[in-house]
This record gives sequence, C-alpha cells and structure tokens, in this order.
Amino acid sequence: PMTLPPTTAPQPEPPSSYIRTTTQSYISRAAHILGPDRVHAKGKSVIRPSVRIHGDYGAVVSIGRYCHLDEGVVIAPTVVDLEVAVDDDETKKNARENFPMSASSSSSSGFSTGFSNHRRRNRDAMMKQMRDRFLADLSPPNNNDNDNDKDNDNDNDAAKRTKPRQKALPLSIGSHTRICRNTVVRSLSIGSNVYVGSDCLLHPRSVVKDCCVIEDGTVIPPDMVVPPFSRVRGVPGRV
Repeated sequence: PMTLPPTTAPQPEPPSSYIRTTTQSYISRAAHILGPDRVHAKGKSVIRPSVRIHGDYGAVVSIGRYCHLDEGVVIAPTVVDLEVAVDDDETKKNARENFPMSASSSSSSGFSTGFSNHRRRNRDAMMKQMRDRFLADLSPPNNNDNDNDKDNDNDNDAAKRTKPRQKALPLSIGSHTRICRNTVVRSLSIGSNVYVGSDCLLHPRSVVKDCCVIEDGTVIPPDMVVPPFSRVRGVPGRV
C-alpha cells in the first residue's frame, strides 16, 4: 500500500502571544491597531498576527462579534475629498474607467481553470502590483485648515493649503465574518456571515451585503455593491 510522507502539524501559538479584552476578543501582540480608540470590536473575535487596522484616519472601524481576521489582513476606511460628493456620478465613472481589468481580457473573470500558466503568471504579477499600489496609497486623510493662518512664503505650507481637504468614512464589519490572509479592505461595509478569501482587494466605497462568499484573489472595484447571498470571483469581481 502507498504510504504518505509524514507531515508536521503546525505548532499552536502560545496563549501569552494574545491579549484578551474585556469583551473576550483575542488580539495578537504582533497585530498593529492604529488609533485604538476608534477601533470598536464587539467581542468574541480573533485578530491574528500582522493584522493592521487603521483607526488613525479619524473614522470608526467597527468589528462585529465572532469575527476572524487572518494574518496579513489590512483594514482601512474609505477616504473621500470634501470638495467631491460621495455619490458624484462623474467620479464613479472615472474610477470604473481607470480600474485595471483582468490580465486576459475585459470580459473574463481571470479565474477559469483552462487558463495557461503564462496567463496565470501574468495575473499573479498584476495582483502583486495592484496590492503594492493599494498599500502605498494608505495614508491618513489630510484635514488641514490653514485658511485662517497667517500667510507665509514657505513652499511647504503653500503646498499644504492647495491640497483638497479629505474625510474618512466609517467602516463596519458584521458578525460571524472571516477575512483570510493578506486581504486589504477599504470598503464602506461588510455584512454578517461573509467569507472573504485570501489575497483579495476590496476597493473604496464598495459594499458587501450579508451571507456572501468572496473567492481567493478577487478584486472588488470601487462603488460595487455585492447583493446578499452572492458568490464573487475574478478581477474585477463578478457575481
């Protein structure tokens, strides 16, 4: 009979590597909670090592009960310019037009099992490039109010005055939701009973309703609303 090679079981993390909160959530000591006063976890959740949650944007990040955030997950609120309305149709149109399509074609989800290795390598390279650019854009909003300041000739101060004022919007994650490894979330909201796979990108202003599955490597484009009980896959994601 065929014998399988021995496998080494992963070593469990010691309990001392986690902090237990008063709401019975377990947060890894290796996680990065920025602006913890604006990160509200309702309890019974697990936040693994290398997770980064941005509460330093000035908006509340709310996490429901019984959630699981896996290693490498990044959660940050959507940031909008105050000069541009959130529901501006022209802004949404430009965001969709500038959104990169699949490495194969604009009409394919990019995850067909019949894809060649060459196309898969192109897709993986594109996903890595998109993730790096996505993470590079993570910076707290600019809320400079220099209109009443005294004028000065400093070029840096002048540059600050010309930047548009920005505002971060609250981000909420429902209960019984799991977000897997290396996924970056910048949505407005994710519902309850949602499974988000590994290496996904959820762009600003996107909304995921309850009871959805986001497959591994999916990219949710800006302003997309995923209806309840949906399964999404592809670049960009399609129901």
